[in-house]
Amino acid sequence: MSTNKIVLRSTDEVMADYTPTYTPFWQILLGKSKAYPEVVGKLNFKRLEAVGNIRNQKFSPKDTHVHQINAVEKSKTFKKYFLASQYVQSTLQDREQNEDVVKQVLDENNKLMDDLVLLGEGTSASTMINNGLYWSADPNYLLESSTQLANTDGHLPALHASVSAAKIKADAVAGRKVVVFYGDTMLLKLCGIYSSSGQPFRQTLGAALGGGYTIAELPTEVTPSSANGYMILNLDQTLLHYTTPPKLADQGVDGRAMEVWHNFLLGSAMVEVLAYKGIIRQPHTFA
Repeated sequence: MSTNKIVLRSTDEVMADYTPTYTPFWQILLGKSKAYPEVVGKLNFKRLEAVGNIRNQKFSPKDTHVHQINAVEKSKTFKKYFLASQYVQSTLQDREQNEDVVKQVLDENNKLMDDLVLLGEGTSASTMINNGLYWSADPNYLLESSTQLANTDGHLPALHASVSAAKIKADAVAGRKVVVFYGDTMLLKLCGIYSSSGQPFRQTLGAALGGGYTIAELPTEVTPSSANGYMILNLDQTLLHYTTPPKLADQGVDGRAMEVWHNFLLGSAMVEVLAYKGIIRQPHTFA
């Protein structure tokens, strides 16, 4: 007696064999992150921050008043929700390339996760659902005004000076830092060469920044249209809140409906900046 019973690999086996063709940027934040159970809800974080003069003041035996330190309460909210999809195929169809489709969906959902982490699901700091890397209403996030770079030697000296000035601000907060360049024009400048010396800009900038800094590029697929600039991310002062990274959540065979199904899931995310200037973003235009 022959059987036509369909046997699928486990979701763990499929995910273990998954090699992305798109490299997710959001994973740079996993070093300092917090995962939550797969339950819809809203989390409110309250934190006291000292304000004003918080240094100890001279106090002698004759003094009757000790210097008082004040604090204010700041709150941040992480809205937990999920995005899901399903791929269904008839059991009468050839299933040889089913896992190829699964991998394509996972790639696209990793881009979606980058969108959620980067843009914060809004179009400005005032329309945020969850704070992101590019758009954020977090009080510790520093968004500089957009400035135009002078066109001397292909904008490279002006860009170097801009990053150096931002570095001084970023170094006020301890931690490992990444300078993330974004935008088509900006990425071309990053790969530029000084005409006067023949030195690569990226190499020269990296040497000037010194240890504790790395240079990265934001994928063009998730960069807002016509945007150019850079961000300095302090990896030790940036906390990623998330629930579920993009995954194949489950799969199976519905014999009654004569279908093979695959369920995909990912959860919302929020980027919290733990210290002021933990993230600095500097937009630029080019003269």
